[in-house]
Amino acid sequence: MKTTVICKLATHLTAAVDRAHLKIYAPSLRGLPEGAMLVMATLPVIDWNDRLLQDLRRLDRQTSIHIYAALVMIDPFACWEDFADLLKDAGISGVVNFPPASIIERPMAGMPVNTGLELELRRMEWFASLGFKILFAATEDCEITTVERRFGSHLEGIVYSPEQALALRICDEMEMVSLDQQGSSIPRFSLLHSTASKRPVRGK
Repeated sequence: MKTTVICKLATHLTAAVDRAHLKIYAPSLRGLPEGAMLVMATLPVIDWNDRLLQDLRRLDRQTSIHIYAALVMIDPFACWEDFADLLKDAGISGVVNFPPASIIERPMAGMPVNTGLELELRRMEWFASLGFKILFAATEDCEITTVERRFGSHLEGIVYSPEQALALRICDEMEMVSLDQQGSSIPRFSLLHSTASKRPVRGK
């Protein structure tokens, strides 16, 4: 059966948002070298959340019910109240854990394997308590059952983001495809099978 593109990873927001698609808003990708692989987004070469914060401060308000801001949810230095306020001011009603903790942070010897994931889930539960919708970037199938149970009706979809997807080249827009929901009512999208819909990403 032919797949249909219904989710995009994008570095910019435009005045005319395509409401037929969900969009993951990741302006921090513009801070990476042109033509870089997505793996660069998982390395400490830019302050991912701060770049989003600065971009939000420049955005004009628009009704962006299908926009999900990409945040590193395990950032120990982020002022989360500022993010919540600025997202609401910009009319952005959703968040997504991108890049996901399971890729950014590898457990050290003696640390529980799911420490980063639990911190990530708690932060996203906090956003959900404020009325934000949730997309969850999962790297493994075993995370999905936990996520569906924890977020309930706040969960709008799962973005499958395995390590193989890190070899993709970053573009201004990367289109994802719908996956088989496997009996679940929650939509699932694949970053691994994304394709570039616009030119390689450039800086500001």
